[in-house]
This record gives sequence, structure tokens and C-alpha cells, in this order.
Amino acid sequence: MKKLILLAVICLFSSALFAQLSSPVNFGLHAGLVSTKMDTKMPSVSEVKDKADNGMMLGAFLRINLNKWYLQPELNYVSRKSEVVVSGVSGDVKTKSMDIPMLLGYKLVKLPAFKLRAFAGPVASFNIDDSFSSALKQRFEDEDLKGAVWNAKVGAGVDVWKLTLDVDYEFGLSDVSSEFLKKNKMFNVTLGFKLF
Repeated sequence: MKKLILLAVICLFSSALFAQLSSPVNFGLHAGLVSTKMDTKMPSVSEVKDKADNGMMLGAFLRINLNKWYLQPELNYVSRKSEVVVSGVSGDVKTKSMDIPMLLGYKLVKLPAFKLRAFAGPVASFNIDDSFSSALKQRFEDEDLKGAVWNAKVGAGVDVWKLTLDVDYEFGLSDVSSEFLKKNKMFNVTLGFKLF
């Protein structure tokens, strides 16, 4: 009798898990680390170096499943930091933005409790705030960052039950400012959880 009850519970749990995992729409929250390198071009200065620095991302995603394909719009708050060295003087450029990626993905491996995915798509990035460290303020006093820029990202991810792990490379399609700050290059690692 106990074996029959245990078997019934396992069957019910398995069918409920499979129904949840094969849902046509998923909604979840995610957070991650962002490593950003901001290209800087200053023709009047001979020595300019750009170094990657770490920031963070918090956001939400909606995944619309279309068999092996999926569409994933996101809304993310992103805090980026990049180190810039101008003629031996080092300082940070910090930006905060709301990013809206629109990703098209394909499930390379699609099992009930495990998926391996690849994805790509454009990202609209809307600047909320920016700042230059005191060492760079004089160099960039007239620098005005654009209110919105376009980026693109390509990456891969895995889903294990409700957990998601994504690794992607994001690169700028448009310059960050009209003068010295050019396109961003970002490496992102994101951990998420599907609420449904």
C-alpha cells in the first residue's frame, strides 16, 4: 500500500513539474554581474587606456515559448563602471540605465527539466544617471552622454527546473556620447528564477 501511495505521489509530482516546465509563457526575475569596457577616443591625447570594471544588473524577463524557439523581452536596471586612464591619470566612468533587450532564442537541448539555449537580439539602453570620478572631471567636463543608445547581445544559457543561468557578450551599436566616449563592450553573467 505504501509503495502504491509513493508511486502515485511521484507520478502526480512529475506530471505537475512537466506541465510547469512546458508552459507557453514564463515570467521570472534575474540578477547578475556586468563587466564593462568603454572605448575612449581622444585624438588630442597620445595615451588613453580603457579597462573593464564590474557593475550589476537587476531585472525581470518574460519568455514566450514557441516549441524550440522563444522570444524573451526583458526590463533591466543596469549599473556599469569602466576605468579610463588618460595620460597616466586614472578614473572611473559610471552609468546607470534601464535596458530593454528583445531576445530571440533557440533551445539546442530541450528536456523536461533541462534546457540548453542560444540567443541574440538588440538592446535599447536608456541613460538614467552618469558620473565621472574627480580625476577625470576636467578632461570630460563638456562630455554629454546620450539619453539612449543601441546595443546588441549574443549568448547562451541553461535552465535547470526553474533556475536559469545566462552568459552573454553585449556590444554597442551606437556611441555613448558625441565626443570621446565610444561604444561599450560588456560581458554579463546572469542568474534567474522563473516564478511561473
